[in-house]
Amino acid sequence: MHVLSERSTVLQLITMAFIALFAALPILISGLHNHPLPEERRACTTQEITYIPDEYDVYEKQIELSLDSGMSLNRHPVTRILAEECGLRDKVFPTLSRRDKRSPIARGIFRLSKYFLHFFQKSKRFLKPELLNGITKVVKKLNHVKTSIGTVKYAGIGKFFMKMWEDVEELRAEEKDTHMDDILEQTLRTSLQLLINNGIISDMLLHHPIVLEEIKGLLLVDNEKLLSEVTATNVMCHQSHRDSQVVIYLKLKIPKVARITIEKCDDIGKMIDGTYQYYTLPKATFKKDGHIFKVDIERCFFEYFTYCPNQAIRPTDCSKEKLQRCELRMEQKSDFDRELQNGFAVYGDFTQILTEKDNLQSRYVVKPRELYHIVPKFDETLFIGGKELKQMTQSKETIIRPIKHS
Repeated sequence: MHVLSERSTVLQLITMAFIALFAALPILISGLHNHPLPEERRACTTQEITYIPDEYDVYEKQIELSLDSGMSLNRHPVTRILAEECGLRDKVFPTLSRRDKRSPIARGIFRLSKYFLHFFQKSKRFLKPELLNGITKVVKKLNHVKTSIGTVKYAGIGKFFMKMWEDVEELRAEEKDTHMDDILEQTLRTSLQLLINNGIISDMLLHHPIVLEEIKGLLLVDNEKLLSEVTATNVMCHQSHRDSQVVIYLKLKIPKVARITIEKCDDIGKMIDGTYQYYTLPKATFKKDGHIFKVDIERCFFEYFTYCPNQAIRPTDCSKEKLQRCELRMEQKSDFDRELQNGFAVYGDFTQILTEKDNLQSRYVVKPRELYHIVPKFDETLFIGGKELKQMTQSKETIIRPIKHS
């Protein structure tokens, strides 16, 4: 009986040990992945971005917006348009002639037409019915214009509006198209309604000299997307008793921005028994206040500098510092070349690597069936196993290094 009791105790202990082992298995597996990526497996570059750390942290500037009494759009003084949209004068809408529909359209105006249609689609849910009717007539006219081939770019629309406010007559002389005045009038009316009723400042009003001058010094105005983050509050129309001109009082809310250096990294990976293994990392990350954030660089905007809106920045549990939440990919490959953020991961039967720059060639002897991380020098081309590889880097030398299996 004593022997049976001892055996029973041993079996119970073994059973408890197995239970404890299985219970701890997820933690042990997690611990294997909860470590940083080794330095020798990191292929990284850096880039500086501008972003808004806190959308509620803003500069506030009180301004008085007035329009030039000598300027007209579509035969309407802009001061009258302002008074009408403020509700201080009755509106008069002109009829559109058939002849206007056949007006030719220039490349610059076509870009403006596309901008207007896009602007209208974004804004129409905010607009009053009578303005929607006027815009619809312009849209019908623009539908008669044949589109050009290719993607329309909106870059430069800010400079266009700056020029409009500075000298609209010179702009008319350059463009020579009757559509322009229709578009600009409706864009101004739409812009004023968005500002007065919703505190939204359109591109047209953002580039008015009074508004732009107040923003300069507090915000880099060269990037159109960043400039569009400026909003307004306390918008009020006011009619001066002195000259009967209408002005708009408003408070600009200008976001405070910061610059930060992001890291764009890839795991070079490793080869184990013919299987290529590597972790899939976010394309770009940065650290802030002990947390790691990923940056969707495709959603950022480059114009003189790179601006990343808040929608492009999110917290992440996967990074080169912490692999626990990263996907481990395993691929059976006999040979491959994988482009990284900095260089290439290459593997195969090749025994030499050729490089070429400025018509000068170099030859490097390497071992076959070994994983290499290769970074070409600036403006250098690689020739590996019959393939041509090229990547623009800032490296001053060609880097060819084997990656260890462990």
